[in-house]
This record gives sequence, structure tokens and C-alpha cells, in this order.
Amino acid sequence: MGIRSSVGCPIVVAGRLWGVIAASSRSDVPFPAETEVQMAQFTELVATAIANAQNQSELRDSRARIVAASDLTRRRIERDLHDGVQQRLVSLTLGLRAAASGIPAGLDGIEEELAQVASGLGGVQDDLREISRGIHPAILAEGGLGPALKTLARRSPIPVDLEVQVDGRLPEAIEVAAYYAVSEMLTNAAKHSQASVVRVDVATRAGTLYLSVRDDGIGGADPADGSGLVGLRDRVEALGGALSLRSRHGEGTSLAVELPLG
Repeated sequence: MGIRSSVGCPIVVAGRLWGVIAASSRSDVPFPAETEVQMAQFTELVATAIANAQNQSELRDSRARIVAASDLTRRRIERDLHDGVQQRLVSLTLGLRAAASGIPAGLDGIEEELAQVASGLGGVQDDLREISRGIHPAILAEGGLGPALKTLARRSPIPVDLEVQVDGRLPEAIEVAAYYAVSEMLTNAAKHSQASVVRVDVATRAGTLYLSVRDDGIGGADPADGSGLVGLRDRVEALGGALSLRSRHGEGTSLAVELPLG
């Protein structure tokens, strides 16, 4: 091949041989004396960049596993509440009402007390149902993102202008992330924004889910205050997505999320 001289250096990442870098010349002029030193220094930079990339990839995979495990736990808790505790409360409520209806005449006080207890159990059941919906909404698993977001919009105390352009079902982790993004923003808007309307747009284009939530409120939202936006950013980034928040005082709050569908 006409090569007259060569110099090479291994690339070692975290104590393991990752590869090698080499340079060859056909010239009769030898490489400068400091070539080996310069190449060694360069491979150190390459090794550092590779190590950083591997660490970021491992971190992203680890965060994705944590998110998946968290969602699995949420589904299990929601299922246990629905199939166990809620059904037990229903049985107790029906039993109390049956007992109250069978009390002989003249014991109106006892009948009234039993009716109050049954009513209280019914209230506890309603509260528990709302809690279980917040843990992992069943409608998201059953109907997909569109119906779940419509439910959130109906429950919102602030009018919601919702547009969903999504064909069919999306990967479960993507649907969950999008649902919690909208849920968090609607909750924050209801508590703090003093907005008159919230606009929610969701669409899929070129293998990516684009989500936007905007309100016309007072703005000033800060993720650093320990709100659910911090956990939401972690969830989005664990899926390889990106989240940006704009919330200047007096200009409302706008959240944009991009999630790759692959």
C-alpha cells in the first residue's frame, strides 16, 4: 500500500479497550516526534466523550425503567382500590341500608344514625374513587389518550378548548406522559393562573407527539418551586422527549412537550 510509517493509540473507556485510532503516511518524511503524545491526548478526549455518552444513555434507560415501574405500581394500586376497598365499601353501605330498612317502628333514632353512617360510607367511596382516578385513570387504559383528555377537560373548573389529532392508540408510556402533562397543567391553572380559558392541542406528526397547553392567566409558574412540573420533566426526558415552559408574569403560561413515538 506504499505506507512508510504509522502511529497508533488504543482508546480505553472505563478501563476497557473500546477501539483504536491510527494514522499512516506514504511520505518519506517521518511523523513529528510529538505525534504519539498528541494522539494519546486526543484519545483521552475521545474516551471522555464516549464515557459521557454511555453514562447519559445508561441514565436515560435507568430513568425509563423507573418511570415504567412507577406506572406499573400506580396501575396495581388503582386496581387494588377498585377491586378491593371500593367493593368492600359498597357491600358495607348496602348492608347498613338493609339493616336500617329492617328496624322496627319506634326506633327512628337508630334508623337515622345508620342512614348517616351509610351516607358517610358513600362519601368515602366517592373520595376513594377520585383518588384512584388520579393514581392511574382507567379510561386512559381502556379508551386511549383522546377520551382521557376529554374527561380531564370536562372536570376542569376552567373552560378547556381541546383539540386532539391522534389516530389510534399510542405507546402506553407516551399516553401516560401526555395525560399527566395535561392533568398537571390544568390543576395548576385552576389553582394559580386566574385564567378564563385553557387551550390544549395534541397531534402526531412524523413519528413525534406534540402537545401544547396554554392559558391566558397571570403567569409566573416556576418549576423550581417543587411543583409537579419537576416530575413531569423527568418523565418526559426519560422517554427521550423534551419539555419547555414559558410563564412570564402577566402573559399566561405555556407548556410544550415533544415525545418520540419510536
